Amino acid sequence: MDFLAFLYLLVIGAIIALVLGNLPKLKITLPGGIITAIIVAYIGARLGAFLFGNWPFLTIQGISILPSILGAIVAILLAKTTVECCRK
Repeated sequence: MDFLAFLYLLVIGAIIALVLGNLPKLKITLPGGIITAIIVAYIGARLGAFLFGNWPFLTIQGISILPSILGAIVAILLAKTTVECCRK
């Protein structure tokens, strides 16, 4: 993975973290704030691009956008569920 692909995944992760963090119904609060959410979303975007494979449309620098978005959303929601479960 080259540097531009890293930046694209980081931007996707940051956007997803900011959007999900500001939705009032989800109320996502991870320990560490927005930085933790961005890191979790980046890891999710990277795993989503790897696990869901290459889709022939919406590809930038060899990174499929939709699987990355799906992976970031799933990672954030999984982290939220894990944190809520551990707090109880």
